[in-house]
Amino acid sequence: MKKFTKIAVAAMAFVMIFSCVAMAAQVTYLKSPYWEPNTKKAINQMFEAYGKTSKGYNPNCKPYAVFDCDNSITVLDVEEQLAIYQLEHLRFAIKPEQMFKVLTAGIPNIDEPMGEDWGNLTVRKAANDVCKAYAKLYAKGWVKADRSQEKNMAKWMATDDWKEFAAKARWMYDAICDYFDAAVGYPWITYWFAGMTPKQTQELAAESHKFYGNKPAEFWDKITWTSPAGYPSECGQLKIKFNKGVGVTAELKELIAALDANGIDMWINSASHLDPIKAVPGVFGLKGVDGIVAMTNKIKNGKITWEYDYDLHAQTQGIGKSLTIDKCIRPKYKGRGPIFGAMDSQGDFNFCTEYKDTKVVLIMNRGRKDDAGILSAIAVWQNKKGIDAKKAWAMGDTRYCLQGRREAGAVCMPTSYSLLLKKEDSPVLLSAKGEKWLEMLEGGMSPKDLINSETKLKGKKFYDGTPAFAGYKTR
Repeated sequence: MKKFTKIAVAAMAFVMIFSCVAMAAQVTYLKSPYWEPNTKKAINQMFEAYGKTSKGYNPNCKPYAVFDCDNSITVLDVEEQLAIYQLEHLRFAIKPEQMFKVLTAGIPNIDEPMGEDWGNLTVRKAANDVCKAYAKLYAKGWVKADRSQEKNMAKWMATDDWKEFAAKARWMYDAICDYFDAAVGYPWITYWFAGMTPKQTQELAAESHKFYGNKPAEFWDKITWTSPAGYPSECGQLKIKFNKGVGVTAELKELIAALDANGIDMWINSASHLDPIKAVPGVFGLKGVDGIVAMTNKIKNGKITWEYDYDLHAQTQGIGKSLTIDKCIRPKYKGRGPIFGAMDSQGDFNFCTEYKDTKVVLIMNRGRKDDAGILSAIAVWQNKKGIDAKKAWAMGDTRYCLQGRREAGAVCMPTSYSLLLKKEDSPVLLSAKGEKWLEMLEGGMSPKDLINSETKLKGKKFYDGTPAFAGYKTR
């Protein structure tokens, strides 16, 4: 009887151990009903084929995913919203005599008219106006890197000096990005943190993320700031529009947690400044982020400067995102590229097309007319043709997935179309250019040929002379 008991106990222990191993080896699937069905299927197929339960999985060299942040992880742009928070709260560590240097840093020609869309105004004239108003606010003791003057916020926001400063500083960002290039405008906005420590910048960003983040749909809006009429200035009265609100959908949190549960590392590769992005996971509750690369300025005496740190890595926008992956992330994974990418726009096109190892790309649909629209068209075509992830891989292609969402309130929808902010009555699937690219695919062009022939980057150069596009699956 004792012998039988020992055998039974041993058998039960074996069954329990086997069951525990089996349970540990289970795939963690996306389950939310608010994923677009083709998107959910493709990502779950990737988990099965390349996650920790798959053959050939190496826990010492995991597969990894790379996510853009603004408008991809988040709905709308955390750094652009932070710029508004910084202006509203006058949270700067820049002395008045330094401000002109900050506002003109990195501009190829500050006396070049920026075209009819921007009134043929120059950076010099706009910077002069901003500096004069800033000096008046600073002289009153209202400008501080910390929260010590917050009690006076209503007072300064009622002044013409603040309205002049805030409207024209924000106007400069849009004008510079549009007229010169993202390679000029994206670093430029980070120079506003000059004089702050990285810790101060992260704390400021966390405040902004919490204040604007994940609010009800009615909070989200499009805002117009107008500089005061009759204010003594070189540019005259200017207007600028911007979005209000940021958030992260429950589905993106589920995805990042599922990547982690399936043994796939996750990196953020952002065109925003590093410190505001470092504040995102904690504020928005993202669990499973393994690393962050982003725009990074040189540090002097422990404080951020108005000079980009090119020794660290390239600007993390456009092909610079791929170059940064190659320098900072890929070496950690024995030279392999990302297995998964998440994107929304032109700045993410390179890292979501150039890697041979990329199996699935998630596109947050914003109805783009740029190269992101090419990939959106491929996703719609793959859906129509019934090409799931496995079939796409057999064809030598990445499976592109177009995910819809309602921007107001940061809500994921089980559709490929999206409801953009203040345009909820006009669902967007593809732009007019996207429809043209879809027709080309339906006419027999392959995804590879479409990407290589239609990209606006073909033949162009990055700021450092590097070709702006390496080609589909060439890395």
